[in-house]
Amino acid sequence: MFQWIKGNAYTMIATLNDTAITLNNSAAAYFADIRWCLVGLDEENKLLAIKPVTKNEYDLHLYPMEDLHKISVGTGYARVSNKALMTSISALIRLPLDGLKYLASWDEKEKMLVIDLNNIFKG
Repeated sequence: MFQWIKGNAYTMIATLNDTAITLNNSAAAYFADIRWCLVGLDEENKLLAIKPVTKNEYDLHLYPMEDLHKISVGTGYARVSNKALMTSISALIRLPLDGLKYLASWDEKEKMLVIDLNNIFKG
């Protein structure tokens, strides 16, 4: 019996460095038409969430402006750049952020990307 080895072509990965969160193509697909997002930390479970904010939600001011983060979407990636945010994440996981890669998953119910900071991706 064969045991199939998981490929990484469709694996969602977030790379963390000291200035930004960079999402690979698979994770960035959820942010294709998005320019703003919310970023949240679950310190107890060491989870990071990135929630897209639609243009309509932005125009209606559904979220406080000070909670919004700019997300840059390029060909094959998306990036949230914020040094202060990354300093907070580094303190939470007690590791320097120097290109660490983490698995991400899409939470369909909450409509947000969840990054598990407990497990560094070694793929």
